[in-house]
Amino acid sequence: MAKNYNRKAEKAAAKAVSKIPFVTRLIIFLVIAAGLAISLFWQNEISAALGLKRVDESEYGGMKTETVLTGSGGDLNLHFVDVGQGDACVVELPDGRNMLIDSGEKDSKDKLIHYIDENIKDDGGKTITHFDIAVITHSDSDHCGEMKDVLSRFPVTGVFYRPNQEATKIADPGKAELYGNYNGKNTATYADAITAGYAGGAKGVVTNALNDEINVIKPDGLNDGDEGYYEINFYAPVKDSYSDYNNYSPVIILEYGDNRVALSGDAEKEAEADFVAKAEQKEGRYAIFDDTFTVQAIKLGHHGSRTSSSEKYLKTMTTQESRKDVRIIISCGLDNKYGHPHKEVLERLDALGFKQENILRTDVNGDIAMSIKFDEASGEYALFFGADVVRTQKTVSLGAIDITWLEIVVTFIVIAGVVLLVLPIFMGGKRSGAKK
Repeated sequence: MAKNYNRKAEKAAAKAVSKIPFVTRLIIFLVIAAGLAISLFWQNEISAALGLKRVDESEYGGMKTETVLTGSGGDLNLHFVDVGQGDACVVELPDGRNMLIDSGEKDSKDKLIHYIDENIKDDGGKTITHFDIAVITHSDSDHCGEMKDVLSRFPVTGVFYRPNQEATKIADPGKAELYGNYNGKNTATYADAITAGYAGGAKGVVTNALNDEINVIKPDGLNDGDEGYYEINFYAPVKDSYSDYNNYSPVIILEYGDNRVALSGDAEKEAEADFVAKAEQKEGRYAIFDDTFTVQAIKLGHHGSRTSSSEKYLKTMTTQESRKDVRIIISCGLDNKYGHPHKEVLERLDALGFKQENILRTDVNGDIAMSIKFDEASGEYALFFGADVVRTQKTVSLGAIDITWLEIVVTFIVIAGVVLLVLPIFMGGKRSGAKK
């Protein structure tokens, strides 16, 4: 009896739905599907609220951040700050200058500011008051969104490097420095970041790898070979205009004590290919990219996206023999909606000979520290790196199945499509057959 009752109720409901005009049903379906699809932008938060996922933390088995950063004031330290899905790097230089590269997305918790407060000190042990150098790699908000707040607290007083893009929402204070066929970006975030860069009295410099007067940073009064000498060189972009804003990102190589670190923003394969072509020509300052050239660490472009860190780029930066020892840094957010780092990139690294244990990720390891310092054991300057925690994400079982918010959304959309579009057509066909 109960089964008959349920079947009758189901048929009655299906018939009722089938009487609603198809256009109305289609609109209802599209509204439901759109609402559910939009919710995926907050799938991490929703999953956490519903208890669908949990993040476990365990101790990192390698060297700890505190150990890496302990040493003399002459060390060169790099801090890859965990700002979620974005990029932010602080560099402490041997001559006491401090450099900021990107700031991550605008963050209500001010993660980057708190990190600087706690970890970046002057010679007297006090939190720094300013940055000597700041770099905005490109105009996307996940790289410059927090720049206004950070530079309001720690203004850049020396040199401000910026992309060859006009901030069109304002009267760009550095428009005169732009060159060639530059384009613009009309967002308040980029405008605020550009304004903040000039507010501390810094000299504005547009990144241009082909301009030998501006594409290198080095200490005053020291020459190559002197103790404490370092160089920070910009080797890209090599064109004045790109349709993809990511490609305005520079390729930066920092060198200290025979150790090199390669840094980039979100440079895509197009900009990487332009850089590789210059490196293959081995002319002028690009002559260093010979068959023996290698860096000791690479921060992958575009958060480990498949559109960056091409095979040719990685081969240009390393040798086959060096890759087993090269450190890889990936700056990305835990369970980010883009799937960074992409599987293809991790497989590419493995195929080329980079070791899994040398890959550090901000989504897994949190804040990552590197230091180039004198190693008493080897008698040479060496690169050390470390982190504090390892995060692992696990799906929580609901009954006999594991489920995520994405899977729930897909299931609801399929059910809505069947109920609103497929079943009514089927029921309408049955009624037409019965009338005949």
